[in-house]
Amino acid sequence: MAFKRTQNPTFTTPVTVNVPNEKGGFDKSTFVARFKRTTTDETAALREMGLSNKEVVRRQLTGWELKDADTQEDVPFTQENLEALLQIEPTPLATALAFWEAVNGARSKN
Repeated sequence: MAFKRTQNPTFTTPVTVNVPNEKGGFDKSTFVARFKRTTTDETAALREMGLSNKEVVRRQLTGWELKDADTQEDVPFTQENLEALLQIEPTPLATALAFWEAVNGARSKN
């Protein structure tokens, strides 16, 4: 099998967020995140920076495929919408984990 040496500058990966609900359970929300691709040196530098999950997401997320659960309308990727999304726990953690798992070639079981 051939190895592709040139890569697109971005990649997509699914993000699953389990948000606690008032019934003592969780509401599963999903969206597709588009992240900036990193080189091995850039990935190492990100790790060494000690960034918070929010900072990793702000730095690497470049877009998404996200629908509003109530209206089923697409939510445009804007700075304002990103900041609103990052206020919903545990979205920053779930999104950062999706990035790190994709970069490391790992898949988690949900």
